[in-house]
Amino acid sequence: MSDAVDLTVDGTIYGGWQTFAFTRRIDDCAAILSLKVTEKWAGLAARRPIRQGAPYSLSLGGTEKAAGYIDGLTTNYDPDNHEVNIETRCAMADIIDCAAAVDGPHEFRNLTLSALAQKLCEPYGLTVRAECDTGAAFARFAIQPGETAWAAIERAARQRAVLAFGDGRRELVITRAGLSGAASGSLRLGDNIKSASGSFNHAGRFSLVVVRGQQESGDELDSESELQPEGRATDEAIARYRPTVIVGEEPGPGQTLGDRAAWHKAVARGRGASVSYGVAGWRDEGGDFWMPNTTVHVRDEYMNIDEELLIVAVTHRLTEEGGRETELEVTPSEAFDLLAEAEEKSGDSGEGSADAYPDSVWR
Repeated sequence: MSDAVDLTVDGTIYGGWQTFAFTRRIDDCAAILSLKVTEKWAGLAARRPIRQGAPYSLSLGGTEKAAGYIDGLTTNYDPDNHEVNIETRCAMADIIDCAAAVDGPHEFRNLTLSALAQKLCEPYGLTVRAECDTGAAFARFAIQPGETAWAAIERAARQRAVLAFGDGRRELVITRAGLSGAASGSLRLGDNIKSASGSFNHAGRFSLVVVRGQQESGDELDSESELQPEGRATDEAIARYRPTVIVGEEPGPGQTLGDRAAWHKAVARGRGASVSYGVAGWRDEGGDFWMPNTTVHVRDEYMNIDEELLIVAVTHRLTEEGGRETELEVTPSEAFDLLAEAEEKSGDSGEGSADAYPDSVWR
């Protein structure tokens, strides 16, 4: 099976590869592409410099995996070598960088998340695909002053407890954890796992998480009364006394403050753990490219893992030393079973929590 790498820029196919890396994450909108190539390209009679802002398409094995515009490049040369290093993102970069609205509209009513996302993506030539139910229409959704299109979409996605990320090309995918299916085969220590790295840290975890709702102030309410009701969650893995209190958080539809407390505990657990595996080649045992938001069974006695995990991030690499390799970041699927945030009320700032998307979680 051929895994040829083709970079097309301004309609011209370039060769002369030395290294490249292509990364997609389910917690990031835009795919990242990094290239190191020779400036006088193989197969071309004359030097064809790449220009910033030029449209590009990256194909692996004849399948387009990335498309967008060249963000930036650097050149290096000496008497014997000429190199070009390209660092760029997929077409989703425009909604990350650019305003959701300039001259309006700044407010939308009775639109579903899919329809709202399409309204914001359309000016940038991007499409939207929903793999799951995106919930009820928003009665009102207001664009905040200076807010980017991606920030608005991400805020709306949090209010419907779904994930949104780019497909590496020109389509925004709205989905839930694991809906992209299962990878063929498994990851096995002593077999197809070439390397592994794990980081585990309890610094951000607490033995007790308390989430308290903030009542409206009144003349007959003292400060203690205003801090009720509340929800609590305990983390049994933290044996010593380490409490934290989160004040003023409003639960989403159908939630309790206890649900929010349990969710915050899971987020903290996730931030204390990260595991990545390196495997040979770019494809799973069924011949398909490794993909984020799919699940895979991992058997790793050294890390004490034997379970089905979610692939959070995939990096395809070509190196001079190792050839074709893939790095897979994995986590339990529960890390991305998100809770809906409360919809903003008239006058709300609409700014989302920094804890909107957990990084990963480990048992």
